[in-house]
Amino acid sequence: MTVGPLAVRADLTLQAGGTTARLTGDGADLVLASTDPIGLWRAVTDLPWPAGATARSGPRAVGELAGLLAAQGLHVDVTGPHGRVAELGAGVSSPLGRALTGSSAVRAGSARTVLATVPRGPRWGLLAGAALVVLLALRRASGGRSR
Repeated sequence: MTVGPLAVRADLTLQAGGTTARLTGDGADLVLASTDPIGLWRAVTDLPWPAGATARSGPRAVGELAGLLAAQGLHVDVTGPHGRVAELGAGVSSPLGRALTGSSAVRAGSARTVLATVPRGPRWGLLAGAALVVLLALRRASGGRSR
């Protein structure tokens, strides 16, 4: 038996830790919209999950989810009040996503949108981490040669 790509029709409201999000879509393209995507992520990762629901946590869990979505032909845009924070799944290919989550099926939104979404306190850490990833990617691309 051959199974084709998964198609989803969704209009679902999610609540976790006082944060609300809405998952909508029809077919292979879905949108997860939240007024606080970072708060939603924190709330969801704090929930007790059934054994075997995921083998990973943190950014690697996002990569695992993105790989599963891509395997089923599904694409999810995660949006916040400032626009798209990330996209996951089918049709996404990002070396930065692979470096950060272990899956190239994860792409961050624009730097402006991501920075507007992240609370002010963690921004410097996010910028430092992003700068380190870029530096390592450039070094890898140059074959590790010093200049």
